[in-house]
Amino acid sequence: MKFTSIPEAYSSFREPLLYAFDTELAEPQDVELKIIDKSNGTTLGSKRLHGVTTGEVDIAPYLRSEAVTALPDSITECGEVDTHSQIKVVVEAEGVSSAVRNYIAAKVDLDKIYTPLMTQLTHRTMARDEFDLISFFSLPDIVVEVVVEFFGKGTERISITPASGGQRVVAVTARGREDVESIRATVMVDGVATTVVEYEIKENLRSARRVAWLNDHLAPELYTFPLRKSVLIEAARKRMESIWGREAATAERENELKLISAYEPQAQIEALSSILSTPKAWLVKGCELQRVEITTDRVMPATSGKMGIIEVDIRAAQEGERLW
Repeated sequence: MKFTSIPEAYSSFREPLLYAFDTELAEPQDVELKIIDKSNGTTLGSKRLHGVTTGEVDIAPYLRSEAVTALPDSITECGEVDTHSQIKVVVEAEGVSSAVRNYIAAKVDLDKIYTPLMTQLTHRTMARDEFDLISFFSLPDIVVEVVVEFFGKGTERISITPASGGQRVVAVTARGREDVESIRATVMVDGVATTVVEYEIKENLRSARRVAWLNDHLAPELYTFPLRKSVLIEAARKRMESIWGREAATAERENELKLISAYEPQAQIEALSSILSTPKAWLVKGCELQRVEITTDRVMPATSGKMGIIEVDIRAAQEGERLW
């Protein structure tokens, strides 16, 4: 029994991941393959093939159901954040184990040692008690360091070194630093400054709402919409039949919020447009997150075609929950 081919390390589990094998026997036999999560030893799934000498199995569906990309409920400090965007597995069959592989959510060019997974412009704003997330992919044989510099009445510099290799996310926040006016986050790849994100720290308008979502890489993005246009509250009263006639039983409430972006360059509008098809989104209040759903949305470019806005309608993901 041997594996004749397995996928390349750091391939995306959103595409087929085919494991091919050969029993090396003349007579057909039943073969059971097990997909094992190497981080905790649990079996993610198994598949039995009947009467074969060779065969293949796609393990990607098993990984997609296990590695569900998400953000934690709260992010309060600078540091690496686990978004469950990668998983380490081995496939076992008839006492034989494949090589261990890490697979990730993003689809990247594996010939590149480093790939930023953010799509928005690198000049951003956020409030002092809010956070932003820097996402990237790197191969394990390089060293990635995120240097965060805080500027205000004084200066401060911290260094964050995420675990080596894979799809990684680092949080940046000015929380707890009252004099900070701006932040610079620099991603150093083997000692070379490769990605630089600049932040202006400013208070939000009362109408502003900050939203987080997963982009096309299943990497997190955050943006503060400066305006909210309207709040729609719908109430539906259910009734039940009883011996005394129809009576009110429960009342359901649902509220929606329309958010409007600032006028932004076309590149930023294109980046924001990934929210239209995102599988997950959150409303962000300070460093806390509330799951929401994107209901209706549209892009409204200006007549010049160089600037535009995007409108997004959201509602609480949990039925009966009110938006912040």
